[in-house]
Amino acid sequence: MRLSLNRLGMVWGRIGQQRGKVEYTLSPYEQNPYAGVLGDVTYRYYSRLFKTILTFWVPNILLGYSIYSWANWEHDRCVRKLPSQFADEKPPEEEAGNEQK
Repeated sequence: MRLSLNRLGMVWGRIGQQRGKVEYTLSPYEQNPYAGVLGDVTYRYYSRLFKTILTFWVPNILLGYSIYSWANWEHDRCVRKLPSQFADEKPPEEEAGNEQK
């Protein structure tokens, strides 16, 4: 006779008896899910948040803004015409109708 899982009482989804396994549970009525929300948890959360902001976000924002402002300043400097570069040129002649006497 061939032994099968069905004959041994083992069916898919039904676990057989186990020895030495201990389960501890707590009734949902005994649990307090909001314990410590307004105490240590909020302090630790905000302290970690501010630490992250001060150590990661602020330096990156300052660095990005300084690079942005430097690039704008450098662009304006490179586009600007320097009067010393055009000192040897003659000024444009005035039109015939706008002569001053």
